[in-house]
Amino acid sequence: MEKLELKKLRSQVKQKNNKLHTIIIRRLKIVFLLLIIQAEVSYAQTNKAYPKFSWDKVPLVFHFRKHDTLLSLKEAKFISERSNFMVFEKAHGQLPGGAFTEQAILNDAKVLKKLNPDMKVIFYWNTLLDYPFYEASSVFNEHPEWWLKKSDGTVDFKRNSTLKKYDLSNKKLRKWWVKVVKKAVNNPHIDGVFMDAFNQVKAPFNLKNWGQEKFDAMNRGLDALVNETNAALDADKITIWNGIRSTRHRVVGNDYLESMGAVMIEHFGHFHSASPQSMLSDLELMDEAAKAGKIVVFKAWPGFTWLDKEQMALPLEEKQQIARQHIEFPLAAFLIAAQEHSYFIYNWGYRMDFGSLEWYPELDKPLGKPLEDYEKNGFIFTRKYEHASIYLDLKETKNTKITWY
Repeated sequence: MEKLELKKLRSQVKQKNNKLHTIIIRRLKIVFLLLIIQAEVSYAQTNKAYPKFSWDKVPLVFHFRKHDTLLSLKEAKFISERSNFMVFEKAHGQLPGGAFTEQAILNDAKVLKKLNPDMKVIFYWNTLLDYPFYEASSVFNEHPEWWLKKSDGTVDFKRNSTLKKYDLSNKKLRKWWVKVVKKAVNNPHIDGVFMDAFNQVKAPFNLKNWGQEKFDAMNRGLDALVNETNAALDADKITIWNGIRSTRHRVVGNDYLESMGAVMIEHFGHFHSASPQSMLSDLELMDEAAKAGKIVVFKAWPGFTWLDKEQMALPLEEKQQIARQHIEFPLAAFLIAAQEHSYFIYNWGYRMDFGSLEWYPELDKPLGKPLEDYEKNGFIFTRKYEHASIYLDLKETKNTKITWY
């Protein structure tokens, strides 16, 4: 009798376990489906956040500040008629009377969006340096515990300046930083944030001032800042990091493909990134990021920058002539690696009057979609578009040619 009851009890327990197993499997399937749906929605929202893209002509982004006032209507129309993508730099619109960058960017964003409803406007916010042009800077300066210190306990200022640095290892500092971004960006007029100075945080030369422990903590803090920013922003906002950079000593770039929507190549063909190998590395990293579906901002230089005193002393007409003579090579490089959502910038600095609104015949020519991926033979690249063929030589740059048809 006892054996029968025990057998019956075991049978009941087995049936309950089977039912429980079935319920668990069903719930796991539901969770799995929800995760797939969520991933698809997130991907769709990311693409929805991007500017509307076209291959009709060379795709452009404007990135500068007007240092003394807001945009004029003529300037705003110039931008909105030629692009739907704008990054406003630090110190934009520094009006007499103490206007701050946050409000100036917002004011001009409203103007651009009224002229072009498809315009995407990006807010610049440095991840390391405290610029006094922002209203938020006053809060930072009330908290000495947020200021980055050297290993000897002294404040770590930017070289040859009085700019303080953010201690990204401090959670309260990061919370304040993200709060500033959230306030600036989570509105209908601003579409994302340009997060500058990643490479300055990660540079090995910081070990000398910070020591290994602080260096590691700062890099962990930067990674945390990326995640905390993503969590704070609306799903339809763009995050851009700066970015891809190849030099003789170091190649960096695509560390954040999984967590951010866009990357900038800032120094292509100039500064310490002018060697054939450095330019090759930049193009390969651009190709990787672009094929991962990311926005790539490619900043090109006309053979000089705002730091070159001799060239900057030339009349504007001569600077314009130099820029016209030098555009073919960097434009060809851009077109070799460009994919959908890749954008070109060509000027000699970050102020509007540093060539940011100059125009070139190549930018008016029909381009059309790429007909193929690039072909590579050593440092020579070729590629065809519907209305252009590209020959790029990274060693003998004068041999580079864009044939338009």
